[in-house]
Amino acid sequence: MKGKQKKSWRERAGQAVCLVLLCMVMAGMLFSGKEVIGISAAIHHSKGQEAREGEKGENSAGQKVAYLTFDDGPSVLTKEYLKILKEEDVHATFFLIGQQVDGDLVDVVRQEVKDGHEIGLHTYCHVADKIYCSGAAYCQDLEKTRQCLETKLKISPKLFRFPWGSTNSYVRGYKDSVVEEMKKEGLGYADWNVSGEDSVGCPSPDSILSNVRKDYLKYDDPVILLHDSAACKSTLEVLRPLIQELKANGYSFQTLSERERPCHFGEKQ
Repeated sequence: MKGKQKKSWRERAGQAVCLVLLCMVMAGMLFSGKEVIGISAAIHHSKGQEAREGEKGENSAGQKVAYLTFDDGPSVLTKEYLKILKEEDVHATFFLIGQQVDGDLVDVVRQEVKDGHEIGLHTYCHVADKIYCSGAAYCQDLEKTRQCLETKLKISPKLFRFPWGSTNSYVRGYKDSVVEEMKKEGLGYADWNVSGEDSVGCPSPDSILSNVRKDYLKYDDPVILLHDSAACKSTLEVLRPLIQELKANGYSFQTLSERERPCHFGEKQ
Protein backbone atom coordinates (compact mmCIF):
# COMPACT_ATOMS: atom_id res chain seq x y z
CA MET A 1 0.00 0.00 0.00
CA LYS A 2 2.83 2.40 0.79
CA GLY A 3 4.32 1.83 -2.69
CA LYS A 4 1.01 2.70 -4.32
CA GLN A 5 0.71 5.87 -2.27
CA LYS A 6 3.99 7.10 -3.74
CA LYS A 7 2.54 7.10 -7.25
CA SER A 8 1.72 10.47 -8.76
CA TRP A 9 -1.83 11.74 -8.77
CA ARG A 10 -1.89 11.36 -12.59
CA GLU A 11 -1.09 7.66 -12.32
CA ARG A 12 -3.72 7.18 -9.62
CA ALA A 13 -6.30 9.08 -11.67
CA GLY A 14 -5.50 7.02 -14.75
CA GLN A 15 -5.92 3.78 -12.84
CA ALA A 16 -9.21 4.97 -11.43
CA VAL A 17 -10.57 5.80 -14.87
CA CYS A 18 -9.54 2.41 -16.21
CA LEU A 19 -11.21 0.64 -13.29
CA VAL A 20 -14.43 2.58 -13.75
CA LEU A 21 -14.58 1.83 -17.46
CA LEU A 22 -13.78 -1.82 -16.86
CA CYS A 23 -16.57 -2.05 -14.33
CA MET A 24 -19.00 -0.37 -16.72
CA VAL A 25 -18.22 -2.64 -19.62
CA MET A 26 -17.52 -5.99 -17.95
CA ALA A 27 -19.72 -6.01 -14.88
CA GLY A 28 -22.42 -3.42 -15.66
CA MET A 29 -22.30 -2.31 -12.04
CA LEU A 30 -22.88 1.41 -12.62
CA PHE A 31 -24.88 1.59 -15.87
CA SER A 32 -27.31 -0.57 -17.77
CA GLY A 33 -26.11 -2.27 -20.96
CA LYS A 34 -28.14 0.17 -23.06
CA GLU A 35 -26.39 3.16 -21.53
CA VAL A 36 -22.94 1.65 -22.05
CA ILE A 37 -23.72 1.05 -25.73
CA GLY A 38 -24.86 4.67 -26.01
CA ILE A 39 -21.56 5.95 -24.62
CA SER A 40 -19.60 3.64 -26.92
CA ALA A 41 -21.57 4.79 -29.97
CA ALA A 42 -21.02 8.43 -29.05
CA ILE A 43 -17.26 7.89 -28.74
CA HIS A 44 -17.18 6.06 -32.08
CA HIS A 45 -19.18 8.80 -33.82
CA SER A 46 -16.93 11.50 -32.38
CA LYS A 47 -13.80 9.82 -33.67
CA GLY A 48 -15.31 9.34 -37.12
CA GLN A 49 -16.37 12.97 -37.26
CA GLU A 50 -12.91 14.14 -36.26
CA ALA A 51 -11.40 12.06 -39.04
CA ARG A 52 -13.75 13.50 -41.66
CA GLU A 53 -13.17 17.05 -40.47
CA GLY A 54 -9.43 16.48 -40.42
CA GLU A 55 -9.47 15.15 -43.97
CA LYS A 56 -11.58 18.06 -45.18
CA GLY A 57 -9.37 20.59 -43.44
CA GLU A 58 -6.25 19.00 -44.85
CA ASN A 59 -7.63 19.15 -48.38
CA SER A 60 -8.72 22.75 -47.93
CA ALA A 61 -5.36 23.81 -46.52
CA GLY A 62 -3.41 21.77 -49.04
CA GLN A 63 -5.04 23.19 -52.16
CA LYS A 64 -5.18 26.73 -53.46
CA VAL A 65 -8.05 27.12 -55.89
CA ALA A 66 -9.06 30.29 -57.71
CA TYR A 67 -12.56 30.85 -59.06
CA LEU A 68 -12.72 33.17 -62.05
CA THR A 69 -16.20 34.63 -62.51
CA PHE A 70 -17.43 36.84 -65.33
CA ASP A 71 -20.58 38.97 -65.11
CA ASP A 72 -22.65 40.65 -67.82
CA GLY A 73 -22.00 38.35 -70.77
CA PRO A 74 -22.31 37.06 -73.33
CA SER A 75 -20.68 39.72 -75.48
CA VAL A 76 -18.92 40.01 -78.81
CA LEU A 77 -15.68 39.37 -76.91
CA THR A 78 -16.80 36.12 -75.27
CA LYS A 79 -15.24 33.91 -77.95
CA GLU A 80 -11.88 35.51 -77.26
CA TYR A 81 -12.26 34.88 -73.53
CA LEU A 82 -13.10 31.26 -74.27
CA LYS A 83 -10.06 30.90 -76.50
CA ILE A 84 -7.70 32.07 -73.74
CA LEU A 85 -9.40 29.92 -71.10
CA LYS A 86 -9.13 26.85 -73.31
CA GLU A 87 -5.47 27.48 -74.11
CA GLU A 88 -4.73 27.90 -70.40
CA ASP A 89 -6.86 24.84 -69.49
CA VAL A 90 -8.98 26.88 -67.07
CA HIS A 91 -12.68 26.57 -66.28
CA ALA A 92 -14.60 29.65 -65.17
CA THR A 93 -18.13 30.68 -64.22
CA PHE A 94 -20.21 33.06 -66.33
CA PHE A 95 -23.19 34.94 -64.84
CA LEU A 96 -25.29 35.85 -67.85
CA ILE A 97 -27.72 38.55 -68.91
CA GLY A 98 -30.75 36.80 -70.39
CA GLN A 99 -31.56 39.56 -72.84
CA GLN A 100 -28.21 39.02 -74.52
CA VAL A 101 -28.70 35.27 -74.66
CA ASP A 102 -32.07 35.92 -76.32
CA GLY A 103 -30.24 37.92 -78.99
CA ASP A 104 -27.75 36.47 -81.45
CA LEU A 105 -25.20 35.26 -78.90
CA VAL A 106 -26.80 31.98 -77.85
CA ASP A 107 -24.19 29.95 -79.77
CA VAL A 108 -21.44 31.57 -77.72
CA VAL A 109 -23.14 30.40 -74.52
CA ARG A 110 -23.49 26.96 -76.03
CA GLN A 111 -19.72 26.98 -76.52
CA GLU A 112 -19.22 28.01 -72.88
CA VAL A 113 -21.17 24.94 -71.80
CA LYS A 114 -19.34 22.68 -74.25
CA ASP A 115 -15.97 23.89 -72.95
CA GLY A 116 -16.89 22.91 -69.38
CA HIS A 117 -17.59 26.34 -67.93
CA GLU A 118 -20.38 26.93 -65.44
CA ILE A 119 -23.36 29.11 -66.30
CA GLY A 120 -25.04 31.19 -63.62
CA LEU A 121 -27.99 33.58 -63.63
CA HIS A 122 -27.39 37.31 -63.33
CA THR A 123 -30.38 39.25 -64.64
CA TYR A 124 -32.51 39.54 -67.74
CA CYS A 125 -32.17 43.27 -68.44
CA HIS A 126 -29.67 44.64 -65.85
CA VAL A 127 -31.70 47.85 -65.42
CA ALA A 128 -31.74 48.70 -61.72
CA ASP A 129 -35.07 50.56 -61.67
CA LYS A 130 -36.81 47.59 -63.29
CA ILE A 131 -35.28 44.62 -61.55
CA TYR A 132 -35.02 46.14 -58.07
CA CYS A 133 -38.33 47.97 -57.76
CA SER A 134 -39.49 45.08 -55.53
CA GLY A 135 -38.52 41.60 -54.43
CA ALA A 136 -41.18 40.15 -56.72
CA ALA A 137 -39.81 42.11 -59.67
CA TYR A 138 -36.32 40.74 -59.11
CA CYS A 139 -37.57 37.16 -58.79
CA GLN A 140 -39.57 37.56 -62.01
CA ASP A 141 -36.53 38.94 -63.81
CA LEU A 142 -34.38 36.06 -62.60
CA GLU A 143 -37.03 33.51 -63.53
CA LYS A 144 -37.20 34.97 -67.03
CA THR A 145 -33.44 34.54 -67.33
CA ARG A 146 -33.64 30.95 -66.15
CA GLN A 147 -36.43 30.10 -68.57
CA CYS A 148 -34.38 31.60 -71.38
CA LEU A 149 -31.40 29.38 -70.57
CA GLU A 150 -33.49 26.26 -70.03
CA THR A 151 -35.42 26.75 -73.26
CA LYS A 152 -32.50 27.64 -75.51
CA LEU A 153 -29.72 25.57 -73.94
CA LYS A 154 -31.44 22.89 -71.85
CA ILE A 155 -29.39 23.82 -68.78
CA SER A 156 -30.47 24.47 -65.20
CA PRO A 157 -28.01 26.75 -63.38
CA LYS A 158 -27.31 26.23 -59.69
CA LEU A 159 -26.15 29.76 -58.87
CA PHE A 160 -27.26 33.35 -59.34
CA ARG A 161 -25.51 36.62 -58.64
CA PHE A 162 -27.25 39.84 -57.67
CA PRO A 163 -26.27 42.71 -59.99
CA TRP A 164 -23.94 44.90 -57.91
CA GLY A 165 -23.77 42.18 -55.24
CA SER A 166 -26.04 41.03 -52.44
CA THR A 167 -25.54 44.10 -50.25
CA ASN A 168 -26.31 46.77 -52.82
CA SER A 169 -28.61 49.56 -51.65
CA TYR A 170 -31.47 48.48 -53.94
CA VAL A 171 -31.96 44.99 -52.55
CA ARG A 172 -31.28 45.38 -48.84
CA GLY A 173 -34.91 45.58 -47.82
CA TYR A 174 -35.93 42.27 -49.34
CA LYS A 175 -32.71 40.35 -50.00
CA ASP A 176 -33.48 37.63 -47.46
CA SER A 177 -36.91 36.94 -48.95
CA VAL A 178 -35.39 36.71 -52.44
CA VAL A 179 -32.70 34.33 -51.21
CA GLU A 180 -35.29 32.10 -49.54
CA GLU A 181 -37.51 32.11 -52.62
CA MET A 182 -34.61 31.18 -54.88
CA LYS A 183 -33.51 28.48 -52.47
CA LYS A 184 -36.89 26.81 -53.00
CA GLU A 185 -36.05 26.75 -56.69
CA GLY A 186 -32.68 25.11 -56.05
CA LEU A 187 -30.64 28.27 -56.56
CA GLY A 188 -27.93 29.66 -54.29
CA TYR A 189 -26.44 33.12 -54.59
CA ALA A 190 -22.78 34.01 -55.02
CA ASP A 191 -20.82 37.16 -54.22
CA TRP A 192 -17.05 37.60 -54.52
CA ASN A 193 -14.06 38.43 -52.32
CA VAL A 194 -11.72 39.82 -54.99
CA SER A 195 -12.64 42.32 -57.71
CA GLY A 196 -10.90 43.58 -60.81
CA GLU A 197 -12.98 46.78 -60.54
CA ASP A 198 -13.44 46.63 -64.30
CA SER A 199 -17.14 47.46 -64.62
CA VAL A 200 -16.97 51.27 -64.49
CA GLY A 201 -15.28 53.20 -67.26
CA CYS A 202 -12.43 51.40 -68.95
CA PRO A 203 -9.53 50.87 -66.55
CA SER A 204 -6.17 49.83 -67.93
CA PRO A 205 -5.04 46.19 -67.84
CA ASP A 206 -2.42 47.13 -65.25
CA SER A 207 -5.10 48.70 -63.06
CA ILE A 208 -7.29 45.60 -63.21
CA LEU A 209 -4.35 43.32 -62.44
CA SER A 210 -3.34 45.55 -59.54
CA ASN A 211 -6.87 45.47 -58.11
CA VAL A 212 -6.94 41.66 -58.19
CA ARG A 213 -3.38 41.33 -56.94
CA LYS A 214 -3.94 43.36 -53.78
CA ASP A 215 -6.52 40.88 -52.49
CA TYR A 216 -6.26 37.40 -53.99
CA LEU A 217 -3.26 36.27 -51.94
CA LYS A 218 -5.34 36.72 -48.78
CA TYR A 219 -7.33 33.63 -49.73
CA ASP A 220 -6.68 30.01 -50.59
CA ASP A 221 -9.98 30.10 -52.50
CA PRO A 222 -10.43 33.58 -54.02
CA VAL A 223 -13.62 34.29 -55.94
CA ILE A 224 -12.54 36.84 -58.52
CA LEU A 225 -15.07 39.19 -60.12
CA LEU A 226 -14.41 40.23 -63.72
CA HIS A 227 -16.71 41.36 -66.52
CA ASP A 228 -17.32 39.99 -70.00
CA SER A 229 -18.26 43.28 -71.61
CA ALA A 230 -17.69 44.66 -75.08
CA ALA A 231 -17.32 48.11 -73.52
CA CYS A 232 -13.86 47.35 -72.16
CA LYS A 233 -11.18 45.15 -73.73
CA SER A 234 -8.77 45.66 -70.85
CA THR A 235 -10.16 42.66 -68.97
CA LEU A 236 -9.57 40.48 -72.01
CA GLU A 237 -6.03 41.80 -72.35
CA VAL A 238 -5.20 41.05 -68.72
CA LEU A 239 -6.83 37.62 -68.53
CA ARG A 240 -3.87 35.51 -69.65
CA PRO A 241 -1.29 37.34 -67.48
CA LEU A 242 -3.65 37.04 -64.51
CA ILE A 243 -4.14 33.31 -65.02
CA GLN A 244 -0.42 32.75 -65.39
CA GLU A 245 0.32 34.73 -62.24
CA LEU A 246 -2.24 32.73 -60.27
CA LYS A 247 -0.72 29.49 -61.54
CA ALA A 248 2.77 30.70 -60.59
CA ASN A 249 1.48 31.28 -57.06
CA GLY A 250 0.20 27.73 -56.78
CA TYR A 251 -3.47 28.15 -57.66
CA SER A 252 -5.50 25.74 -59.72
CA PHE A 253 -8.95 26.64 -61.08
CA GLN A 254 -12.49 25.37 -60.66
CA THR A 255 -16.03 26.49 -61.39
CA LEU A 256 -17.81 28.23 -58.55
CA SER A 257 -20.29 25.51 -57.59
CA GLU A 258 -17.28 23.27 -56.86
CA ARG A 259 -16.18 25.59 -54.04
CA GLU A 260 -16.52 23.99 -50.61
CA ARG A 261 -18.49 26.93 -49.22
CA PRO A 262 -20.54 29.70 -50.78
CA CYS A 263 -19.03 33.16 -51.10
CA HIS A 264 -21.30 35.68 -49.37
CA PHE A 265 -20.55 39.24 -48.34
CA GLY A 266 -20.35 39.61 -44.57
CA GLU A 267 -19.49 35.96 -43.95
CA LYS A 268 -16.06 34.71 -42.94
CA GLN A 269 -14.01 33.72 -45.97
